[in-house]
Amino acid sequence: MDTTIAWLLEGPEWLKYATTTQLLDTEGDADAALRDSAIQKLLARLKDNRRGLAALITGAVSSEVQGSALWDLFFLADIGFKAVHLGIEREIDTILNSQLRDGSFITEAGMESNYYCKSAILLASLARLGYADAPPLVRYLERLLSEQRPNDGWHCEDYRDACPMDNLNTLMLLSQYEAYRKDRRFNGALNLLLEHWQKRDSGYRLTGFGTGRRYRSLQYPAIKYGILRVLDVISLFPYGTAQPAFQDMLDFVRSKARDGRYFAEMPPRAYQDFDFDQTAVPSRWITFLVKRIEIRYGKPLKSEAA
Repeated sequence: MDTTIAWLLEGPEWLKYATTTQLLDTEGDADAALRDSAIQKLLARLKDNRRGLAALITGAVSSEVQGSALWDLFFLADIGFKAVHLGIEREIDTILNSQLRDGSFITEAGMESNYYCKSAILLASLARLGYADAPPLVRYLERLLSEQRPNDGWHCEDYRDACPMDNLNTLMLLSQYEAYRKDRRFNGALNLLLEHWQKRDSGYRLTGFGTGRRYRSLQYPAIKYGILRVLDVISLFPYGTAQPAFQDMLDFVRSKARDGRYFAEMPPRAYQDFDFDQTAVPSRWITFLVKRIEIRYGKPLKSEAA
């Protein structure tokens, strides 16, 4: 067995579940994963009426805050859980029923209905949790696609250029649909993210977003615009992975490995029960994410290919 995968399988039950189902493509033990004490604490936080999923429809949750319900849900969906595993179907139904007539969702205070950089985070998680074909998501996608800018993507404001964060989060949602992964309509949005990296040393910025130290650090959850989530999203689009800039980005991340393992950088300080929230030892979860990108890309490290 691949030595990295063997190391991942030595981790907690929730990580074994993610590794088994996503990297080995075999059946995992969701019940054992859910019994993990850290996962149980995270679920309790998610179900809290003041700060959990119920607060999403009140505007009390912010996508800018680590440890908010948006990112707790994102993490659980990233592990591979479904809503039925988590027992949150009622809460999700309440969220879906809050959809506006125009197909949009207001997920936090002060946002407009076309702030896809925010609402797409939630909708991408719901798609992964088993709601991809739910009528509210279909209506949301119809509106999202109707407001795509020619050739380059999305922006919530009246700027000439598309916004990299809007593009990243909308592509994160679109990547959950097989039919969209090879859709040429999104090549421009992918190009914007890739070209931003290509111009990283020229001081080039896109509507306030750069590719400096924070962007280049291995953070999770990457609530900001960062290289690990950019790679993760693009890895699901064949056009994106075929571009030289994708290989260059992945090589940059690989250069951070120590004996094939990765360390969290600039940890969030909101997930202290998980190894991506500390820097003293290698993070199995960050390593899992890079390995998942490599498997999707189909080009593992030479030392692992033998």
